[in-house]
Formats: sequence, structure tokens, C-alpha cells
Amino acid sequence: MNNIKAITQLEELKKDRLSFVQNNESDEIYLNDIKAISLGIKALKKCSEIQDTSFNCRMCGKELKTWKSIQKGFGPVCERKYLNDVYKNQQITMDFLVQKKGEKDG
Repeated sequence: MNNIKAITQLEELKKDRLSFVQNNESDEIYLNDIKAISLGIKALKKCSEIQDTSFNCRMCGKELKTWKSIQKGFGPVCERKYLNDVYKNQQITMDFLVQKKGEKDG
């Protein structure tokens, strides 16, 4: 989630909290929420470099969209690339070991 998305989400949350205000004593809770949300929006508008990368692909950095990808840490394309690389590296290692064993025996 980037700042723009976070700000949009917080503005929607602020509207939601405003809908609970009914001009009575219990409004203090909602008004405090609105103040906190407003401060958060202000802070995000000042700090453009802040980004939440917790749901980004570990290889390419793109935002992950599905829960399955988030759990793995890779999107489907990068996962295929990663698994392909791992397989190739293991295959080279096995071929190398078999070759070395043949050199020792011969």
C-alpha cells in the first residue's frame, strides 16, 4: 500500500467515524478517532517516501494481491522464476557431483 492508497483509506475511515457523531456525550470517542485519523493523513501527506512493503514480492517488489502470494512472499511469475532457478542450480550441483565422483573412481 502506498501513501495515496493509505490516505484514501483513512479519509474513508474518517467519513465513517463522522457518520456516528450525533451531538451527545458519547461523541467524544468518535471525535478523538477523527482527530487521530486527521493527524495520520497530515503525516502521510508530508512523508511521501513512506511505503508499506510488507505485501510486496521479495524478488520484483510489486504489490502482492492474493493471500496465497502474500504467504509465499512471491507473485506467481516470480515464484515460477525462483523455482526454475532453484531447480537449475540443484541440477548443476548434482551433475557436478556425479562428474566428480566419476573422476575419483576412474
